[in-house]
Amino acid sequence: MSRISKVDLSNPKSVVFDNSGRSAAYFCKRNPVSVDSQLVSELKEESVRLGGNNIRLCLHESPESNLHEMINLEHRNKYNPPHKHAIKGESYHIIEGSMAAFVFDDDGTVADASILEPKDNFLYRVGVNMYHAVIPVTDVIIYHETRPGPFSREGDSLFPTWAPDGSDPKESEAFISSLLRLLEVK
Repeated sequence: MSRISKVDLSNPKSVVFDNSGRSAAYFCKRNPVSVDSQLVSELKEESVRLGGNNIRLCLHESPESNLHEMINLEHRNKYNPPHKHAIKGESYHIIEGSMAAFVFDDDGTVADASILEPKDNFLYRVGVNMYHAVIPVTDVIIYHETRPGPFSREGDSLFPTWAPDGSDPKESEAFISSLLRLLEVK
């Protein structure tokens, strides 16, 4: 029996590739969708093929979808600035690796910090209008992210003035290091 839920990254009937966002993305074209270890391995291979860049498998069909569910593969040392969503919360469920999750007050003070690992503290929910950031602790992390859609390039993510914008790699690295030290991570 053929499984219609099986995702084939090389089949345009199964997914659409989009490289216009902050990370490369595959959008699933149909439901149901099943994610297994083999698909995670294929995402790792795709990341290597794309030069070691971060990559997402969007279980939803498009940025206009009302619910966004993504399997994210991120590499350590790829900085993503803290941000917030004025009308959206989101959840992170770690699948592989270890990542730090942070929530900040409006002035940049760390209000909460947590290490997520598959076998212990594996889920983290960030509320509406909360500055937050996730940082890979291991070389590669894979996690399931869920949040409301649709996505809008204008105003979907609001960035603070107190965090590096990513244009200066040394400044970004120092910021990440200072956060990880709070959790005693090197």
